Amino acid sequence: MEILKQFLDLNIAIQKEFNPLNWVDITNYENGTGSISFTDDGESEDVFFNKMYKIKEFVKTFGYTAELIKWPADCDCPYTEATININFNGGEL
Repeated sequence: MEILKQFLDLNIAIQKEFNPLNWVDITNYENGTGSISFTDDGESEDVFFNKMYKIKEFVKTFGYTAELIKWPADCDCPYTEATININFNGGEL
């Protein structure tokens, strides 16, 4: 239950710090990891990915491990998307 509270608190902090955001998915895994995914808000890819990098670094300020996965827009998917994987125990992802 502690990890779930940490995850919820983190998501609230991200929302407060980086709003507006287009949240796509929030997933909490039982092993102490989770992921959050976003899609662009109409901004350019460079601006969007820069914001996602800042969110990843923000997550790390809580003592968690975080990695950013980027999906640029293409002919199959017309919008930009990013996922930030998080380990709340600070270990490897």
